[in-house]
Amino acid sequence: MMDAYILMRSIKGDKQDDSKKKCDLEEIEKKADMKQNEGELRSCRRRMRIERRKEDEEWQKYRDERIKLIKKWKRMPRRKRKEFKEEKRRSDEEWKERSVERRELKVKREKEDEEWRGKRREIKEQMNVIVTSLAAILVIIDNCTRKCIGLPVFMTGRRVTADDVIKALEERLPSELRYIISDNGRQFIAEAFQRLCNSWDIVHVRISPHRPATNGIAERFVRRLKEMLMEKEWISEEELKMVLIEVIKEYNDAPHQGLEGLSPNEHERRLKCVSSN
Repeated sequence: MMDAYILMRSIKGDKQDDSKKKCDLEEIEKKADMKQNEGELRSCRRRMRIERRKEDEEWQKYRDERIKLIKKWKRMPRRKRKEFKEEKRRSDEEWKERSVERRELKVKREKEDEEWRGKRREIKEQMNVIVTSLAAILVIIDNCTRKCIGLPVFMTGRRVTADDVIKALEERLPSELRYIISDNGRQFIAEAFQRLCNSWDIVHVRISPHRPATNGIAERFVRRLKEMLMEKEWISEEELKMVLIEVIKEYNDAPHQGLEGLSPNEHERRLKCVSSN
């Protein structure tokens, strides 16, 4: 009877193990499918951004040509305007049509963005990713070597103050720093931040409003940072800080196209060798 009982328990245990393995396999396949969907969604977003960049460049080119035509028309003597009257009329009509198309395109983009955010939110919910707080990350990058000096994180999200930024910078900026470039965020235009620059004898350069390309190195790093964080996972603030440390190390050791294939760390070492010689 004991032998029969042991045999029965072993068979039951095998069945439970098989059932557990089957559930684990199904869970792994489910997560793999969700990961694939997330990857396809990111790829779709990248293609969308590339297409939009091309559309914006075409619109800007047309807009510049239109401005040149208007300036030419205003500088033209009245007696000569009759010769260009028909050209001006066609240009005005085309401008109205393309302006309407541009507004419709912006509305379409907003709808696409909302749909994309909804799909991404749905995938995150399926993956049991719950957003409990909003974190802000300050990007500190050397404009010369492209080296990331630090990525201090603030769990206060949008409520980051100038004092928070100043404290993070004081802990990380080199003493020989003479120039600092920033956007026009309220933390950087505050009087407290200007006092920091004055006390360190730093020239503060703010980029042109609505022109992020004037700070292209930092903007390119932000895009790369987002791509790298999409591949990481964290739950707490401590885990996020560890992830950012890994990101900094990975980025500073990776080849950089703008440095002729050298990594930021290698480029920095070469500059130090040259300066020492």
